[in-house]
This record gives sequence, C-alpha cells and structure tokens, in this order.
Amino acid sequence: MGRTVPLGGSPKIQGPITGEQNLSLRVGVIGLGHWGPNLVRNFSSNPRVDVVAVCDARPEAFENLGATIGADFKRCSDIRDIIGDPDIDAVVIVTPASSHAEIARQALEAGKHVFCEKPLAFDGETILALDRTAKENDVQLMIGYTFLFNAGILKLRDLMCSDRLGKLYYMKATRTHMGLVRQDVNVVWDLAAHDVAIMNFLLGERPDKVSVVGSNPLGTENSDVAFISLQYPSGVLGQIHVSWVDANKLRTMELVGSKARAIFDDLNNLEPVRLFEKGIGVADTIEPDFGAFRYLINDGDIISPKVHVVEPLRCETDAFVDLILDDKPNPASAVFAADVSAVLSAGDKSSANNSALQTVN
Repeated sequence: MGRTVPLGGSPKIQGPITGEQNLSLRVGVIGLGHWGPNLVRNFSSNPRVDVVAVCDARPEAFENLGATIGADFKRCSDIRDIIGDPDIDAVVIVTPASSHAEIARQALEAGKHVFCEKPLAFDGETILALDRTAKENDVQLMIGYTFLFNAGILKLRDLMCSDRLGKLYYMKATRTHMGLVRQDVNVVWDLAAHDVAIMNFLLGERPDKVSVVGSNPLGTENSDVAFISLQYPSGVLGQIHVSWVDANKLRTMELVGSKARAIFDDLNNLEPVRLFEKGIGVADTIEPDFGAFRYLINDGDIISPKVHVVEPLRCETDAFVDLILDDKPNPASAVFAADVSAVLSAGDKSSANNSALQTVN
C-alpha cells in the first residue's frame, strides 16, 4: 500500500521518492499576476500535488482561486510566509523578472525545491551560483521554459533526428503581438528568451555570437521591437523577430534544411507542424566549369504530421513534480537557463553598441 503524507508534521522531501512511497508535494506559489493563476491551476490538477499556500500583495488576486484549488489554502502577502513555512516542500516563483534571483536564493537556502519562471537571472554567473546553492541544500531547481514541453517543438526535434530535414541551414522565429508590454524587461528578455531556448534545445548547443537591432517606438526605456541574429558553432544561423507593438500576432518557428522545410505554428491547433519536402543541396561532383556547377533540388509532398496536443504548461509542471518525486531528468536546468541568459546578455551589449556582433561568454 502506498501512503500519502498529510499536511504538517512531515519531513521535507529530499531526493527521489522510490519504492512504495507515494508522497504528495506541498507547493507554495508566489505571484498571481498574468501567469501565476495558470501555474496554480496546473499544479493543483496533478494528483500528487497539494497547493497549500499562495502569496500576492493584492487581496483581490485570491478571489477566483477557490474554484481551482478549493477554499482551504493559506493566503499571504509576504513571501517570508511561504519560504519560512515548514509545511511547504517547493516554491513556485511567478513574480516580476527582476525579483526572481533573490526570491529563488532565499527559497533554496531555506531548503525548498524551486520552480521559477524565466528568466531566473539576467546573467549566467548568477544562475550557476543559484544552481550551486540548490546542490548544497539538496534541492531541485527548474526554470520555466514552457516551449521545451510543447508537442510541436518536440515534433520538430523528431524530424531533425530522423534526418527528414537533411542538413540544417538556418532557423527563423517570429513572436509578435500588441501588448502585453512589460515594464521591468525589454522585449528580447520577455519574448526572445523562448526562441533562444527553443533553438538551443533543438540544436543541443548555444550560439557563440549574437547581434541585436532594437528600437523603442513606445518611447519606453526598453526595446519594444527587436531583430536578433545568432551564429551557432555548427554553422547553423538563427534569426528571431520579436515585438509587442505588432497588431499581427504570430508564434512561428521555421527550420530550413537541404531536404525539407518545417514550420511550427503555435496558433494553429489543427496543424501545428507542417513539413514541406522541398530543398536544395550541392552535388557531390565538382565541375571544372562554374557554369556547370550542379545543384540537387528535391520536390516532394507537403505533410502535416500527427501532433498529440497537450497543454505544454501541464507537461512542464508535471515534469517538475516528477523531477522531485521520481528523480526524472530536468530539461530546463540551471545550466540550460544560464546559456540562454548568456545569449540575451550578450544581445543587450550588441544593442547598446550599434548592433555590433558580440561573443557569447
């Protein structure tokens, strides 16, 4: 028979849970802004999770939570009430980006597992320091890169691994909408972080050079629109267009290879991925006359592969629970997040230096 640990009076969960143990993970959520309620909903829908406390400075933020997690949860306005609660095993951080690193540090030092929305910090060194803190306290740290759990992105990776695209030439992402305009970060940190994470995930490497052209048509201190160029060690190029001043909402990722082109459209629930089996490569033979230089052009079908669509945030929150209770892998680790933040940090330097190409340190 498995057992469920009741709230209160039980030891903090550390390490994997094996054998016939069936511990529930007791979670406290900090932040009920734009994204917080979605995380509360998804964590509470996991049968192995108890959302026992929620923190927000606004009393009205709690009004609709009862329908999601029931009325019996602790409401508070001070993060110390979450971090210092011995009945909480894991802390979920959904506050403004500039506060993430400090809240995460406090939670990790208090011996809590931490799930933190991206970015964990604005530089890789800080993220790696937090990773060391997690290891020193024998707790897990995961960062909220939701698209690593998106079925469409995973299908793109399958197509790459099965050589359906051939030699990959470049990747192109577009992420535009009108609002939500963030006050504490620029559009690159808010939106392009997703696309850098996706490209790094698909390629299994991070770019070594980056260039960013940005502007602020809204007259804010931060860029509202940006065009980003990435150069990967493998020779693959990445291009990203992000904007929160564009009336045309787009969420696309395009991969162009020698055999085919694949497009992921996050707004297309019917056909989120399409494969165009048309590509161009260079013939193996070398002709003495440049005019006789031959190309290999293949033209095939347009395919809509089957994609089993599941809410990515549900997969992400379940992965965090499995990481703690079952010792499953952590695809959104601090090391992965440090690479993404290093790219974006170099992008800030490029934008401030007339878009000069910057090395990613």
